[in-house]
Amino acid sequence: MSSTRRVTLGDIAAAAGVSKATASKVLNHRGGTSDDTRLRVERVMRELGYLAITRERAPADSRTVTAVFDNLVSLYSLGVLGGLVDGAQGLNVDLVTNVTESRRGTDIVLDHAWVRRLARKGHSGLIVVTTSVDPALVAACSRHGLPLVAIDAPNPVDAAVVSIASNHWGGGMDATRHLLDLGHRRIGFLGGDAAVPGLRERLAGYREALSIAGVDYDPALVSETGMGTAAAAVPAMLGRSDPPSAFFVTNDGDALDVVGAIHSLGRRVPDDVSVIGYDDTYSAFPLVPRLSTVHTPMHEIGKLAIETVTGMADGKRPISSRLQLATHVVVRESSVAPPSS
Repeated sequence: MSSTRRVTLGDIAAAAGVSKATASKVLNHRGGTSDDTRLRVERVMRELGYLAITRERAPADSRTVTAVFDNLVSLYSLGVLGGLVDGAQGLNVDLVTNVTESRRGTDIVLDHAWVRRLARKGHSGLIVVTTSVDPALVAACSRHGLPLVAIDAPNPVDAAVVSIASNHWGGGMDATRHLLDLGHRRIGFLGGDAAVPGLRERLAGYREALSIAGVDYDPALVSETGMGTAAAAVPAMLGRSDPPSAFFVTNDGDALDVVGAIHSLGRRVPDDVSVIGYDDTYSAFPLVPRLSTVHTPMHEIGKLAIETVTGMADGKRPISSRLQLATHVVVRESSVAPPSS
């Protein structure tokens, strides 16, 4: 190679047998490459005397991470946001938030062009919260060396994508077991959706708890028409000759709707029917009865996400591509022993 021509990143990539994107990852100390590849590219850079003219990687105390939500209306999203903000402040990271469903019509589209803009601005990572993560987004982040973390994605994501959530299966099992321990044997499952991984796992936990207790699974007591629909299934279930004495509802908002539906039918919670929700988002509200629920560590999930994505930007591999935080049941007033026969 002529000594008068400056060595380019393309030259490095060709000599090392990798793409320019991979060579750029090594140059900027980003994750996503194997140790062998990184060492090979670094060796070629030394041998060819490569001198980068691009700006150095932003120091840890001036990094920017983008977090994308489907909306910032739900209390779950706000709980996660609180953890993200707390974690970002602790790491001196600037946090930029966006929503894919803007009330002003300025929706964010998670396409290749948008990811490229983030990378060109020098952002250190992307966190996607309760928002679909499609293969195109994964490919764009990989191409531009932008670490990606998904929180409670509503769709199945590639196994290589780092995802963080609560232990949905364990939460579903614990909620059902709580009702079983109270003496309930006819327990309805409301607010499920077979297309959403987390809700599917909560149903699996529900079924496992019934099986361990020796209680037959009854499909007639299961509604999987999605969040926001739980209350609509209550009249038919309570109208059966063998109605449920309790409901496990997959989110707190639906659980409150279910309580209202039960009362509209002339029955009382918890005297006639018990209810347990999920997420523990309404604990600060003076509701009557106060809702028993499964506590999701929303704040901790957000904080772990910011720590994970900045670690990935430093080339650190997460301990797992699927991180699940433990849940626990919070017993309040809406769940009691079933009425005696």
